Amino acid sequence: MNIIDKLRNNRLRIKEKFGNSYYRQLLRLGKTLIKSPRSSLRNGILKVMIGLTYECQCSCKYCCSGLYAKEKKKELTTEEIKSLIDSISHFPFAVVLVSFFGGEPLIRKDVFDLIKYAATKGLFVELETNGILLSLENVKRLKVAGLHHLFVRIEHSDSEFHDQISSFKECFKKAIEGIKHCVTERLSCSISTIAMKEKIYNGQIKKIIELGKKLKVTSLRILYPTLAGKWLDENEKILSKAEERTVRELLNPDFVYLESSYVCTREMNRICPSKQKKMFYISCYGEVLPCPFVPLIFGNIRHKKISEILEKMWLNPFLNYTDCSECLMHDVKFRNTYIDHNELNAQYPLEIK
Repeated sequence: MNIIDKLRNNRLRIKEKFGNSYYRQLLRLGKTLIKSPRSSLRNGILKVMIGLTYECQCSCKYCCSGLYAKEKKKELTTEEIKSLIDSISHFPFAVVLVSFFGGEPLIRKDVFDLIKYAATKGLFVELETNGILLSLENVKRLKVAGLHHLFVRIEHSDSEFHDQISSFKECFKKAIEGIKHCVTERLSCSISTIAMKEKIYNGQIKKIIELGKKLKVTSLRILYPTLAGKWLDENEKILSKAEERTVRELLNPDFVYLESSYVCTREMNRICPSKQKKMFYISCYGEVLPCPFVPLIFGNIRHKKISEILEKMWLNPFLNYTDCSECLMHDVKFRNTYIDHNELNAQYPLEIK
């Protein structure tokens, strides 16, 4: 693949990250290339998802965090998260992206301080939100803090149905208002939606795409249903190959992509960044997991260095499959080994000794 093709395939990713200043990110890139040129170029991009809280105003039917929120353990403090950011900022990757996740991350009062801290360390910063707290004031604060991009969840083009899915009155109204504030303030913003079967057949995904274009968001991300969280045993939610093809027909390299902005045409394969060792998740309790959907804990940053935990996790045989196109939670052998025989799984992730 030549340089022109690479730029063309990455234009959505580049477009999303221009939501704010990025000179510190370029400075970090320069330092990383000088310090470890071969490994940083070889490693490329690392995405670190940090759960700030499991608290949320909504109770979505598909939530991957909903079952675990009941544990009520002590959340990571501001200083613990900053220490984590310090550590990952030194990882030998050309680009390190931090995605603040939930629950609803905007519930945390220190979220603006954490965004600013991560941005000043030269990390790209994203945020996933239900949009309820995206007031004009908060959007401006996010912009000033240095946020590069945010995803707002929209599951239906009709406010009544979206609110039913969210179990929160006026969730749709507030989310749409928040998106409009982002566009006005020129803060890069995307709509994220799940390709549920009913949305494929009733044309809702197309309507949400049209809504995104009307709102002038940066891009639209489609997610496949995943057998995790509240959908752990909902096998009927998995899309058939025909349904997946229908979703792929909607992809557009200038606007619509599937899960990763790399996958923006129907010819490109779906990828699992966790299997590629290019993504991992840290819960709000400090636990390190391959991603928010895979309920396996490989260690806790309160007890061990993040580098040691990652070394252990990335040696796991299931994360060393050559096939990176399928989700681990849909792999029969993986589920037989770790999920279906884990009696505690319905309450909380399994700790890997």
